[in-house]
Amino acid sequence: MPHYSVKTVYEKIIGPKPVIQWDNMVWNRLNIPKHRFICWLAVQDRLQTTAKLARFGVSNTASCLICGQADEDHKHLFFACPYSSRCISALKAWLGITYSTGNLKQLMRCIAHGRMSKFRRQVSFAMLAAAVYVVWSSRNCCFWNASFPTVQNMVARVKQNVRDRILVVLPKHVSRRDSLWFATL
Repeated sequence: MPHYSVKTVYEKIIGPKPVIQWDNMVWNRLNIPKHRFICWLAVQDRLQTTAKLARFGVSNTASCLICGQADEDHKHLFFACPYSSRCISALKAWLGITYSTGNLKQLMRCIAHGRMSKFRRQVSFAMLAAAVYVVWSSRNCCFWNASFPTVQNMVARVKQNVRDRILVVLPKHVSRRDSLWFATL
């Protein structure tokens, strides 16, 4: 007689779990909680961009609020827009990331599979989540206040947020090499 298990029946009803590639990046311990939330929406293409709002008939234009050069969708905003592209380039240089990527999901994959320590990967993910948050908040500032910060201001804000958060929740077991690397940032 076969053994009955509620767990196996439940798993049969629900079906296989979808494989996601972004969970370690979004729910990284070094990320600021509000950055996690916006990043979670961004990786699922759930932010209310002007292109999405125009499709719903809420907005009369789909163009990017920051640059005005293309439709504002997730791929453009993170990081094909010249404004956000300059921002992410400066932040990648700050952390020594040399991957040349076109969008958020590619950059997440490159960091996840890159050759670096766990701590550096977590710091890189924290930087990426902060960059997504700052780009989105700059876009909202552009929408509501008709102004947006400079790239240098955005980069400085991301750097400060990442440094402050990591100093607060610094993992206990960080190698001396990684500690020195972080101290030089």
